[in-house]
Amino acid sequence: MKFPIIIKQSPLLLVRRIVEVEVLISIGLFAASFLTNYEDLYRNLTFGRIIRYDTLLFFVASVLQLVVTLGVFLLWHGEEYRIKEKEILHRKGLFGSREQSILLKHVTSVEYKRSPLEFLLGYGTIVIWRNGTEKPFYIRSIDQAEAYVTLIKDAIDLSLGRPKDHSRKIPVLDLILEGEHSTLEFKQTLRWDAKNGVSSKDLEKAVIKTIAAFLNSNGGTLLIGITDGGKIHGIEEDLNSLVRKDRDGLENHLNQILKHSIGAEFRQYVEVSFVAFDSKEVVAVEVMPAPKPVYVKLNGGEEFFIRTGNTTSPLKLSEVGSYIESHWSK
Repeated sequence: MKFPIIIKQSPLLLVRRIVEVEVLISIGLFAASFLTNYEDLYRNLTFGRIIRYDTLLFFVASVLQLVVTLGVFLLWHGEEYRIKEKEILHRKGLFGSREQSILLKHVTSVEYKRSPLEFLLGYGTIVIWRNGTEKPFYIRSIDQAEAYVTLIKDAIDLSLGRPKDHSRKIPVLDLILEGEHSTLEFKQTLRWDAKNGVSSKDLEKAVIKTIAAFLNSNGGTLLIGITDGGKIHGIEEDLNSLVRKDRDGLENHLNQILKHSIGAEFRQYVEVSFVAFDSKEVVAVEVMPAPKPVYVKLNGGEEFFIRTGNTTSPLKLSEVGSYIESHWSK
């Protein structure tokens, strides 16, 4: 685990704060309008004969809104949480001028929850309980909250010298936070099409294509149960779609489609493991580069796939020969 790990709150919180401040200002201005007739006071001023009252009001309201929006943005931009070896540091203020330290040795539990709005937008809140405090510490509205909960728990174990929980793999958490690239791809499911509520051969083919592309390139890791945006979805839907609804059932099913699509000889270059994230599980498929070309059997024929950037790309028949010669002659 590489420290510090920086957590930034989502733009959702920025929008909410802007709306809250705008509403408070509107209520204040509305209440002030009952105290006296400001329009009459303005018109009696010399300046009031030059610029119309409604023009001035529009200008002042626009400037006030700009200042409020800029101020709230700077406060949001300057706020962050840093997970360090022995503490969580909360920095806030226009330029991160104020700091609050939460010592990991005082943390009793770390939880994850979501408000209805966070659920709709895919964000979450981390709840941290500490010794000697009745109220928890919140890290609100952040992306990949479940992954950060597990990272904080692992950081606590490391700080206290506890044995590592082997049901979690810290490198996988690091990968989720990296985002997709040439040697990393996310798939939300192996076979379950949530939109249509059925198992999909097309989704299975997409997984096989990615594995074949890693075999034909420089290797890589496929995480199943992670959305394209890096959110933990889990594999429960995939498990429930199988005859044997457990880890062994899913691994056996993956083995079968690998065998029929790319051949049993390449299975030795693919390692499958399961990673627990509290209430959800993710499949980590680690793929080594193959010693020879790997073709995928599709639609009665064979196709050849490689990785280009963070995508899986098919090669035309005219391109395969030159790629094989350049790649495996190294």
